[in-house]
Amino acid sequence: MPLSEKDIEIVEMLAKNEEAVAQLYSAYADRFLEYKDFWSGLAVEEIDHAAELRKLCEITVKGGLYISQGRFNTTAIGTFSSYLEKESAPSRVKEVSLINALSVAVYIEESIIEHKFFDVFETDSVELKQILLNLAAETKRHLEQVRQLWNEHRQSAGG
Repeated sequence: MPLSEKDIEIVEMLAKNEEAVAQLYSAYADRFLEYKDFWSGLAVEEIDHAAELRKLCEITVKGGLYISQGRFNTTAIGTFSSYLEKESAPSRVKEVSLINALSVAVYIEESIIEHKFFDVFETDSVELKQILLNLAAETKRHLEQVRQLWNEHRQSAGG
């Protein structure tokens, strides 16, 4: 069963959210040159997440993907997108410290997990389930990586 226009809109909102996170992380890569590889790596993976989300729409014809629209809070994702836009403002990025950038990244990754953005999808397809599991696992891995660097930086700064 193909996705409805509303379903496709939800997937696109989630994909654009991932791209906004990538844009912020790319800005951090340019801001913190000593951590450029770290931030750039996260940004590339966020772009991959957006592509994976869009891929869900493409392969749904084969395998039954359902979106639980009642579990998807468009207001929450809109608020989150506004937050990302604010944090990505060049003037804000220019002034942010590394510890604050890492705090923002921890908040972003925790929010994606806590708001269960990827849990709006339901499927019986093994292929689609694997994509969703990978997205969730990579988001958790991002959180662990950012948290680890945050802890290291916090400790080295004496805080």
